[in-house]
Amino acid sequence: MRRDDPAPHPTAGGRRLVARDPGAIGDVSWVELFVDLLFVFAFLAVTTLMGEHFSPLGLVQGALVILLIWHCWTPCVWLGNVVHLDRGIMPPVMLGISAALLVIGVAIPEAFTDRPGGLPGPLVLICGYLLIRATTMVVLTFVRHRGESGRRSAGVAWLIFIAGGLVLLASALVPPLLPPHVDPALVQVALFAGALLIDSLILVVASRGGWRVVSPWHLAERHALIVLIALGETIISIGASEGLGVDRPVTSQLAVGAVLGITVVFALWWSYFDLAKVIIERALKASAGRARARVGRDVYSGLHLPMIGGLIFFALGLKHLNTHTTPKSNHPWPSAGIAVLYGGVLLYLGALVAVEWRSVRLLGRGPLTGVALLTALLTVVGRITEVQALVVLVVATCAMLVLDNTAFRQRHRQLHEAVESEKIHVGTVDPRELFVDLVFVYAFIEVTALMNRFPTLLGLAQGMILLALLWWAWTSYTWLANAVRHDSTVVRLSTAGIMTAVLLIGLAIPQAFVPLPDSLPGPLLVIGCYIAIQLMQALIFRQIVRENSDLHGARNRFLATGATIVILLAIAVVELTAPDTVTRHPAMTLPWVAALLVQYVAGYRAGGRLWRIRLVRHWADRHALVILIAFGEAVLSVGVAIDDEPIAAPTLVVVVASVVALGTIWWSYFTGIDAARIALGEYEGDRRIRAARDAYTYLHLPMVAGIVLVAYGLHQTLAASQDRDSALLGHYTLFLGVALYLFSNQMFWLRIFRTVSPHRLVGAGMVTVLAPVTVALPSVVSLVLLTVLGVVFAVVEAVQAGDPRTRRPART
Repeated sequence: MRRDDPAPHPTAGGRRLVARDPGAIGDVSWVELFVDLLFVFAFLAVTTLMGEHFSPLGLVQGALVILLIWHCWTPCVWLGNVVHLDRGIMPPVMLGISAALLVIGVAIPEAFTDRPGGLPGPLVLICGYLLIRATTMVVLTFVRHRGESGRRSAGVAWLIFIAGGLVLLASALVPPLLPPHVDPALVQVALFAGALLIDSLILVVASRGGWRVVSPWHLAERHALIVLIALGETIISIGASEGLGVDRPVTSQLAVGAVLGITVVFALWWSYFDLAKVIIERALKASAGRARARVGRDVYSGLHLPMIGGLIFFALGLKHLNTHTTPKSNHPWPSAGIAVLYGGVLLYLGALVAVEWRSVRLLGRGPLTGVALLTALLTVVGRITEVQALVVLVVATCAMLVLDNTAFRQRHRQLHEAVESEKIHVGTVDPRELFVDLVFVYAFIEVTALMNRFPTLLGLAQGMILLALLWWAWTSYTWLANAVRHDSTVVRLSTAGIMTAVLLIGLAIPQAFVPLPDSLPGPLLVIGCYIAIQLMQALIFRQIVRENSDLHGARNRFLATGATIVILLAIAVVELTAPDTVTRHPAMTLPWVAALLVQYVAGYRAGGRLWRIRLVRHWADRHALVILIAFGEAVLSVGVAIDDEPIAAPTLVVVVASVVALGTIWWSYFTGIDAARIALGEYEGDRRIRAARDAYTYLHLPMVAGIVLVAYGLHQTLAASQDRDSALLGHYTLFLGVALYLFSNQMFWLRIFRTVSPHRLVGAGMVTVLAPVTVALPSVVSLVLLTVLGVVFAVVEAVQAGDPRTRRPART
C-alpha cells in the first residue's frame, strides 16, 4: 500500500541518509514490507513456542517474546518515519536487520531452553534483539540529534537501552549459576520481563523529548499493516496447526474448523479496517508536535501491542483446537483452550475499544458488544465441544458486525460518511485485497508442502500445476478488483467466500493427486473450491457491471474459464468413479495440464477488452505484492527447514546467507518496480493492454514459480533429514529456480522497457552452469557461493546501470 510523495531531500549526512519530507503524504516502502515478512515467521515461531509449552508459564514466556518482537518492530517503524529505508545506505542496513530477525525467529523456540549440541538459544535470541535495537538507535540518534532537548533525550534513551540490555543478558547468563533450590525458569522470566519493561521507557522519553512524528500517514499505515500481518499469521495457523508444510488428512471437522476460524478472522479484520483505522489516523493528523508524538506512542506503539497479542493468542487457540480434536470428539473443551481462544479475541476487542477512546474519545459500541457477549459466553462454552465453542464464537463476532453495521451505524451516520469519503484512495491497494493475499500466502506454502511430500520430478510438476491454478484464481480476482473499485457489503461478503475457498484449496493441495487415508478427496476439494471461486467472481462482476456500461465488453473474461471448468469436472467424475485405480496413475496429471493450457491460451487470445485495466498503479502494486508474498513463502521455508535443528554456528551462517540470497533477487525486481509502473502508464490504448497482459499476468507467473522453486530448494538443501536423491533435487531446484526467476525478470523488463540487462542474463547463465559444477559441494558452501554471486551481480549492476527508477520505455 503505497502513495506518491515529493522528491526526497538529503539529511545532514548527504546521500547516506534520505530524510522523509514532513510535507509529503508518505509511503510504506517495499523494503519495509520485505522486513515485515520476517515478522510473519517470528510470530509463527511464538505460537510454536507456546504450543510446545502449553502451560501458564509457557503462555507468559510467549507473551514476553511477543513484547520482544514488538520492541524490534517499533524502532523500525519510527526509523522509517524519519528516513527512507529504500535509499542511501539504508537498504544494506535493513538487510542486516532482516538477517537478525530471521535468527530471532529461529531462536524463539529455544528462547528459555537450550537444545543439546548447539549454541545457547536464549543468548542467540538476546544478541539478535540487541543488534536490531542498537542499529536503529544509532541511525535515529544520528538523524534526530538536533538541539539541546534532542541530545538530552537521546542520551537518556541510550542509558535506558544499556540498562535494559544488561538485565536481558543477565536473564540468559544468571539462571544456570543459581543454587538448586531456586527455580531458574522463574528467575529467567522475571529478569526477561524486567528488561523489557525498562526498555519500554525509551518511548516515553522519546515522546517527551525531541522525537517527532514526521509522516502521520506512514505511522498509521505501518501499524495497519502489522495488524494485517498478525491476521495473516492467524490464517496460516488455521491450516498449519501441526506445523508449516505438515501433511495430514483433511477431515470434515478440519474443514469445518477452517471455515469457522477464517470467519472469525474476517470479523476481527472488519472491526478494525471498517472504521477504527481511519478515525485514529484522522486523530493523529489532527494533532501536532509533542501531542502528536504522544498519540503515536499511546495509540500505535502502545495500544496496538495488545491487539497483536490478542490475535497471536487466538491463533494459538485455533492451533490447539485443530491439534487436539478428533473426528468423533464429543467431550467438553479444556478450560485452557477456552481461555486462550476466547481470551485472545477479548484482548483484541478490548484493546480496540481503548484505541478508539484514546484517539477520538469514542467508545466503539460494536467492539464493546463483542466484549460483553464473549464475557457472558465464557460461563457456557466450558460445557460444550470444541467445534460448538468455535461456532458460538463465530455467532458472537458476526452478531457484533451486524449490530455495528445496522443499529450502531445509524447512530454514527455522519462519522461513517466522513470515513467512507476518506477511504477512497484512487489507484492504491486497499486492506481487503491485502487480506485476500494473506490467504494465498498459506496456499503458496502448501504448494511447497506438496513438493516436499513427493520430492521427485513428477512432484515438482504437480506443484507447478497447482501454482498455475492458484495464479489464475489470484489474477482473476486482481483484475476484478481493478475494474470494480466498489467496497460494498456484497463485495466484502463475496471476498470472504473467495478467501474461504482458497483456504480450503490450501488444505487440500498436499493431497490433490494422492490423498491420505481417512481424508476428504483432495482433487474434488481443489476442483470444487476453484470452480466456486470463479463463480463468485462472475457473480460479483455481473452485479456491478450493470452500473458500469464500459465493462459490458469484458464478459468474455469469465466465459474463457468455461472450458477449463468442464475439464476439471471431468477429472472430478473420474475421481468419483475410480478413486483408487485411475486417479493415482501419473498420467492423470495430463488432464490438469490440458485444463491449464485451455485457461491460459483462451485468456491470452480473448482480446484486448479482457485485459483492460483502469488503474495502472493498482495493477502494478498488486503484482509487486504477490511477488513479495512469494518471497515471504521462501523466508518461511528457510525457518521451517532448520526449525528442529540446534542453533549452531553453521545454522547461523545458513540463516544469514539465505536472507542475503533472497535479498539480492528481491532487489532485482523491487528497485525498478516504480519505474515499470510509470512506464506502463505511459503506454496508451491497446499497447497498454497488451503490455499489462504480457508483462504482469503472464511473465510474473514464471517469476513466482522461480521463487517457489527456490523456497523448495532451500528447504530440501537445509533440511537435516533427507536422502541423497532429495538433496540432489533440492540443489538443482535451488540453482535453477534462481535462474528461472532472473530470466523471467529480464523478460519482464524487456517487455516493459524494450531493453536487455546483460547482468541478469549472464547471472542466470552462470547460475545454470554452476548447478552441476557445485553439486558435490556441501549444501552450506553451495548456498554461500550462490549468495556471493548474487551480491556481486547486484553491486555491479547498481554501479553500471545507475538508478533503475529513472528508466523509461523505448518508443516504437
